[in-house]
Amino acid sequence: MDKVKQIINEEISAIIKDKKKDIFDYNSITEDSWSDPKSEAQEFQRISFDFENDDSTGQKKTFYAKVMLRKDQSVKDEINAELMEAGGDWEMPVLYFRLQFRHQYGLISNKHCNDPEFVWDVCDKHGNLNHSGNRYILIPPVEAGNKLVKGESDSGKYDWFAYQNDGLNDEEEKAARITDADKNNCWKWLKELLTKLVDDRHEMLDE
Repeated sequence: MDKVKQIINEEISAIIKDKKKDIFDYNSITEDSWSDPKSEAQEFQRISFDFENDDSTGQKKTFYAKVMLRKDQSVKDEINAELMEAGGDWEMPVLYFRLQFRHQYGLISNKHCNDPEFVWDVCDKHGNLNHSGNRYILIPPVEAGNKLVKGESDSGKYDWFAYQNDGLNDEEEKAARITDADKNNCWKWLKELLTKLVDDRHEMLDE
C-alpha cells in the first residue's frame, strides 16, 4: 500500500504557471459558438457542405469604413473577417468567411426582415434579429471564386454543393481545387460587398 501511495505522489505533480498566461483551453467553446451561424448561412444561401474538416486559411483582415454619425462626429465601422476552408472527408474544400461586426452603425437592422438581403437580415417570427454575438458566416458564390456544384437536394433545401472528390478524374479534380487566385477573388468579393453594405445602409443620426 505504501508503495502505491508513493507512485501516486510521484506521478501527480503541480507546476506553478505564470499568472499572466491562461491555462484553460477554450477552443471547443469558441468553435461551438460558430455552429448556429454556419447552419443559418447554409440555409439562407442554400449551399450545402460538411464542416468535418474546418480550417483557417491563415488569412484574416479587419475592414474599417469611416462614416459620419453626426455632421460633426465621425466614427468607424469595424468588421473582422477570416477566410476558412471546410468540407467532409469525401468533399473538396469550400471557402467561407467568418465575420464579426465589432462596430456597426445601422448596417444590421430589423428594417430588412421582410426582404432579407444577407443572413444578418433574417428575423424570427417575432421580428427579432439573431445576433449570435454579431458573428455571421458568408459563403462566396461561384462567381466570386468558390468551387461549388449546382444541384438540388432531396428536400429542396439547397441549390449548391461541394464537389465530391470520389471518382473525379485528374482534370475535374484540378478544376475543383481551391487556388490562391480563388482566395484573392473571394476577398475582393467581400470587400465590394461590405463597401456596398455601408453605402446602402449607413444613415447619419441628424440627417
